[in-house]
Amino acid sequence: MKNLLTLCDKTIEHFSKLVKTSNTTDYLLSVKGGGCNGLKYSIVPFFEEKEKYDEIIRYKDFNIIICGKSLMYLIGLKISWNEDLFGSGLQFENPNANSNCGCGETFSV
Repeated sequence: MKNLLTLCDKTIEHFSKLVKTSNTTDYLLSVKGGGCNGLKYSIVPFFEEKEKYDEIIRYKDFNIIICGKSLMYLIGLKISWNEDLFGSGLQFENPNANSNCGCGETFSV
């Protein structure tokens, strides 16, 4: 069985730091239309009520809520924190994607 979501240690550390400076411990992970490849990832602070089919993944300091409408596109997603000469940010590895754009933030299925 596939893991629903995998975060590397540096990604967990990143979200733990965000919690200390934000007004929430919940972050919504979803997919939205757009970008150069059709679909793009979205992770935003979440202040609303969880919907019926949303999934909650609990970590020590925060929760990732996976949007139920996006779930089929995100099963097995791995999120890593990447640091290089150009900056730092989240990197997505999606086993459901048929193609990814060069920036790694958009994909198609």
